[in-house]
Amino acid sequence: METANKLKITAIAAMLLLTTGCATAPDPSDQIRQDLASCEQQFEHQLNEWQQHRDQLEKHLEECQLNSREIISDVDAVKLREAELRKLLRQELNDKTVELEYLKGRLTVRMLDRILFDSGSARILPTGKEVLDKLALSIANTQDLIRVVGHTDDVRISAKLQRKYPSNWELSAARSSSVVRYFQSQHGINPLRMEAVGLSKYRPVTDNVDEAGRQRNRRVEIILTARDEQ
Repeated sequence: METANKLKITAIAAMLLLTTGCATAPDPSDQIRQDLASCEQQFEHQLNEWQQHRDQLEKHLEECQLNSREIISDVDAVKLREAELRKLLRQELNDKTVELEYLKGRLTVRMLDRILFDSGSARILPTGKEVLDKLALSIANTQDLIRVVGHTDDVRISAKLQRKYPSNWELSAARSSSVVRYFQSQHGINPLRMEAVGLSKYRPVTDNVDEAGRQRNRRVEIILTARDEQ
């Protein structure tokens, strides 16, 4: 009996050993592959986020570069027009009837009144039209704002002209208006780009003690300003 029990126990133990031996042990490489796949997914997710962030930064950089190029191009364009006008108005610059001044992004074309108008008149002379035509060649197709400013000396309007121009205010404003009207009617410049201002005798460039000084003060200034700068 005891021998039979021993045989029985031995058989059971053998069966357990066989059963345990037949079970598949966990493969460590499976866990490694799962971890690797998880890392790859996380990496792809982060890579997509970084890519989107980089695209946003590149877009912002392009906008900044575009804005800076526009600002630089506006300044360069005004300087380019200055160089062009110095060629077109070479004779007038040599005669000192026209002056050019570039300051802080603004180009001022300063013309003595004697090449534009007769004394006490706001009607543009042929010599004045020639100068304005040259100027229009450079500015007609730009987007610059054009401010035309009339100035006079400190001599009072004669009694003969006071009915038409009671003071230098009216004369200076009439002269700047004539220039603006000429640009619009003869060269098709958009009136929304222009303004006419009369400053009378109150913004002299020199004193009025002699005729030379008064002649310099009797002038029309055309101030060109890039639209963004304005």
